[in-house]
Amino acid sequence: EQNKELVRRYYATVMSGGADLERLVAMDFVDHHFPAGLPAGPAGVREFFQQILPSIFSDMRIDIDFLLAEADRVDCHFSLHARPTGEFAGIPPKNNAIRWPAISTFRIAEGQLAEAWEIFDSGDLLSQMRK
Repeated sequence: EQNKELVRRYYATVMSGGADLERLVAMDFVDHHFPAGLPAGPAGVREFFQQILPSIFSDMRIDIDFLLAEADRVDCHFSLHARPTGEFAGIPPKNNAIRWPAISTFRIAEGQLAEAWEIFDSGDLLSQMRK
């Protein structure tokens, strides 16, 4: 339950400005779905959630559907709700509401997020953005 709560706090924190990330995310944290070239740790998380995503989407909200935890791993099934307001993958913004379901798997070490992976249906996302 403690590891699940860490993941809940992570998403609440990144969606509300990223304050206190240093307590949640290890300095060498790597999220393997972030674009290449982002720094490790809290700096990379901030760049992704405060610069990259907002350059593509507005009105963002993350809803956690459920969490599964075993040993040092937590799977987070969630959806990002947003409006495309910037170009993405060559698709001009339509400002339509999208729902982007995904699953993130986090590895936890010493009470912090140490590593993450994410899977999502990219075809569905692109289809919603083209509508």
